[in-house]
Amino acid sequence: MELKFDDAKLFSYTDSEIYEYINCLPSLPDYGVIVPLSHKYLAKAYAAWEQVEDAVSAMKFASQLGIHVPHVHRIVVHDRDFYCIMDRISGRTLDVAWHELGWSSSLRLAFQLRRVVHRLRTAVSTSSGSLPTGRSVSYYLDDWFRLPDRATIHHVYGFLNFWASFPGLIHEIKKTPAEHATCARPMFSHNRPFVFTHHDLAPRNMILDTEGQLRIVDWDLAGFYPESFEYGGMHNFIDSGWTRCARWRWNLFAWIAGGLYDKEFRWLEIIRSRFRHFGAGRRCNMRAGGYASATRWPDNLISD
Repeated sequence: MELKFDDAKLFSYTDSEIYEYINCLPSLPDYGVIVPLSHKYLAKAYAAWEQVEDAVSAMKFASQLGIHVPHVHRIVVHDRDFYCIMDRISGRTLDVAWHELGWSSSLRLAFQLRRVVHRLRTAVSTSSGSLPTGRSVSYYLDDWFRLPDRATIHHVYGFLNFWASFPGLIHEIKKTPAEHATCARPMFSHNRPFVFTHHDLAPRNMILDTEGQLRIVDWDLAGFYPESFEYGGMHNFIDSGWTRCARWRWNLFAWIAGGLYDKEFRWLEIIRSRFRHFGAGRRCNMRAGGYASATRWPDNLISD
């Protein structure tokens, strides 16, 4: 097969023909699930239809809020894999361009992203998760038992406060029913609704286009979450090779764009570390019907 993808035939190619291009053309370096088809289009792979629904719905919703996002033109199905054929944004990812930017350019882009985040946060909800399913894909809510779809404010903050105050397995086992019923020292308050959140605004997911504008890509984790999750997502990468000055600029960039959530971010990272080490730590609280007992799994799996 000729390896030149014909943009004009995007809608006349069969799924099998497009898959052949995807299979033969090289993927992006460090992004094995993304295959550029041409200067205009790329294909992104997904392992489950629910992931496709989440990503496409998030991009459509962001577009309705006035944010420029890649447009998905077609979805290709091959065996059990799915491929979104979408716009390819010309430019450099911010992780590549960041080393060449000065303070003034960094500030200009920070205020540009701030406007994007502000638009996202105009959409609020009392239930969390992705748009079509309410499924939580947040890496800050990912212990063994997960949370139910469309988890409420009480569910999410109960989860966060449980892990923020987690005393260790031995102490958790010794708790009384009264101690399981309420969190004695909550670190997160329940007084604000969830906001629409990209949730992965790391430099790799922002493209500086040829006109000097930031374009946001990779909406796979987007959904309704606490405001602090957006700030946390801006630090969800390894800044290897960055100079101290580059890190300072990024910290300022994140403060301007995402808000001042340093305290919450530190707690979110502590929470993440704790449930990675003690994934089933909520089991006793669940058996007691405690304040952090919400889960997406059946009761019989909790009691086993």
